[in-house]
Amino acid sequence: MKKKWMICLSAVLLTFAACSDDEKGTDEQPGPIIGEWVFEKNEVYRNGKLAESFTAVETADKMIAIFREDGTYRYYDYPPKEYYNGTYTYEESTKTLSMRSDDVDYSDGSDPQVCHAEVTTTRMTWTYPADEDGYVTVEYYVRR
Repeated sequence: MKKKWMICLSAVLLTFAACSDDEKGTDEQPGPIIGEWVFEKNEVYRNGKLAESFTAVETADKMIAIFREDGTYRYYDYPPKEYYNGTYTYEESTKTLSMRSDDVDYSDGSDPQVCHAEVTTTRMTWTYPADEDGYVTVEYYVRR
């Protein structure tokens, strides 16, 4: 009787273990950029090593980025006091996000803000090209 009970218990545990593995990867599935994203943290690297980081703990530190289907975006601090509006393009094949702020005069040759954007169903990561001093900034967002 104990053997049958142990066999049944083992079968049930294996079934649940198999199911939980399938569910683990759901946030890693590619997702649309359209939606509302909340800033979690940023990290700054130099020569591949973490130089500094900031994690948004207080509500006031949690900036919000909203990407709309019509190609416009709004970026603001929470609670909303100042808004930054503009247009964006996102190339899924190259994972390139390009944003043009309405507040910037691009006629002087200024370039839009461009970064590498990894987007999943629940998370988004922006990695900016290295600046003139070799620092690379990575920003982390979670879908709201």
